[in-house]
Amino acid sequence: MVWELLARIWRLQRLLREEAEAGLKARGISGLEAWLLRVLKHHPHPTEAARRMGLPLPTVSHMVRRLEAQGLLLRAREEGDLRRYRLLLTPKGEAALEEAERLFAEALKRRLKRLDGEEEALLLKLLDRLLEDA
Repeated sequence: MVWELLARIWRLQRLLREEAEAGLKARGISGLEAWLLRVLKHHPHPTEAARRMGLPLPTVSHMVRRLEAQGLLLRAREEGDLRRYRLLLTPKGEAALEEAERLFAEALKRRLKRLDGEEEALLLKLLDRLLEDA
């Protein structure tokens, strides 16, 4: 049962990413890079972003360099500690994140249309219970 549940969650996430991918490519980013932009918006330090995403720091560093080169991110020195820096989304990065969120929301809405209101509410309730103490 565990593997079946994990496989279904993984497959749903992959399907949503695939549906959004074409629109993301037009912005020059991948689904994973869009997720990184979202995480960095709230947690601007690369180490913290890597931890929250469950990715190795070198992977995140590579994506950061790519997003910086595209003008989506910019480094800013941390006040009080000049050895440390924060990553900030540029206006172009904010626009890319907004577009990614719109694309993922549309993909999810298409899937959720298959549920009636009661089923959707139950799904949210069950997911919340699974995420308790997480």
